[in-house]
Amino acid sequence: MRTPFTFLLVSLLLSACGTTDNSRYKDNANLEQPPELPIDKQGAEQVDVNKLEAPKRRHGKGLKSDIYMTEGSTTQFKIKRSFDEAWSILNRAIQHNDLKVTDQDRSKGFYYVAYNSGFFGKASTFFDGERKNQPTYLLKVEAQGDETSVIASLAGKDEQTNQASPKNAGGDTSQDQSPKLMELLFDTLHDDLKDE
Repeated sequence: MRTPFTFLLVSLLLSACGTTDNSRYKDNANLEQPPELPIDKQGAEQVDVNKLEAPKRRHGKGLKSDIYMTEGSTTQFKIKRSFDEAWSILNRAIQHNDLKVTDQDRSKGFYYVAYNSGFFGKASTFFDGERKNQPTYLLKVEAQGDETSVIASLAGKDEQTNQASPKNAGGDTSQDQSPKLMELLFDTLHDDLKDE
């Protein structure tokens, strides 16, 4: 019996404290108000909320539809990303395939990559001394609006001053394996590389 009595007493005390008619709690006109900021209606952009696009969700492996080969060219593909994103993604694809970057110039959008698609070329990547004998290719990364194109070509002697072998330094196109290099990078970017 003591518990209901205690409960009743506490209820009465709480209700007595809650019913005050003190006007200082009801009138908030004297409280400090935040300052009003002037709005420049001429310079402000009106954005229609319904026209805003949600950011692309990038989960999973590969770029899938965000990368495509250009028509009629086996040495060029396009990435539906800005130059900065494409540069970073291409660098990760190069590292993923254990390709040796002999030189790079981000301001020009150039990667110089040692690549040989043959069996002995792949086996020689395990030996750093043999990498200098591999042909060197120029990957040109170029912004084109909302997309970025990547073009591969055999690097010539006048384009780069690295330790390329004499047989490819003159630009011998009979040994040009740039289509195979582009296919390797395209497949890696399309299917294997984890998009961050």
